[in-house]
Amino acid sequence: MAHRMKVYSFQMALRVVCIIGVVLIDNLIARILLVLGAAILPWLAVMMANRGADRSERSGSAYRPPTRTELPTSAETQERAPDPETVVVDGEYTVPPPQRELPPPRAATRRN
Repeated sequence: MAHRMKVYSFQMALRVVCIIGVVLIDNLIARILLVLGAAILPWLAVMMANRGADRSERSGSAYRPPTRTELPTSAETQERAPDPETVVVDGEYTVPPPQRELPPPRAATRRN
């Protein structure tokens, strides 16, 4: 961990040098290279710092869907007696009575 921190710190210091160099150097090609270095160094530093970061053994934690339950075939359902809790009872549908209509509004009168 200490070695990775040193490497990362060195690369970030190099990035700061690149940014300062962009401001101080007047050559166009050198500026382009320094801007590219300042843009690429953070990504490169993180990749190098995280390389081999975790060497611990881990168990797999992939998603395992639940086991599928097979639905009974039609022959299996016909052989069994109906379950009293799942029997459908026929009933009648009733329509609620219509709501009473409101009386029409009165004409407004003006009082003095």
